[in-house]
Amino acid sequence: MEKAVSGAQGSRKNSTSKEYISEMIGKKIKEERRRRSLSQEALAFEANMHPSYLGCIERGEKCPTVDTLFKISAALGVPLKDLIDVSPKTAAAEPNSAALSRINSVAAALPYEKQEQLAAIVESIARLID
Repeated sequence: MEKAVSGAQGSRKNSTSKEYISEMIGKKIKEERRRRSLSQEALAFEANMHPSYLGCIERGEKCPTVDTLFKISAALGVPLKDLIDVSPKTAAAEPNSAALSRINSVAAALPYEKQEQLAAIVESIARLID
C-alpha cells in the first residue's frame, strides 16, 4: 500500500484515505487545467465556483462533492471518471505527468506542422537516450 508522511505529527496517508484521495483528485484537476492553459479563475468561472475554493480542491485541502467534481469535469471537457481514478496503478503511472504536461503545453501552442517536427525530434531523442 502506498503511504506518505505529512504534517508535524507524522500522520500517514494511504491510498484509501480521504486525504490521499483528495490530494490525488486535486492534482489531476490542476494538471488538466494547466494542460488547457486555464487559470484557476477561468476554470472556477466555467464551473460556477469561487476561485479560492478551486484552489483548495487542487491542493487537496477540500474534498469536493460529486456534483462539484461533475461541474469541474464538464468545464475541463474531461470525463468525470478520469478525474476520480486514483487507483494505485494509475497513480504509479503519473510520476512523469508533470513533464509530459509541460511538453504538451509547448506542443499545443505550435502549428500542426511544427508539432509534427517536434514529435519527430522527441522520438529521435528518446531513441538516443534509451
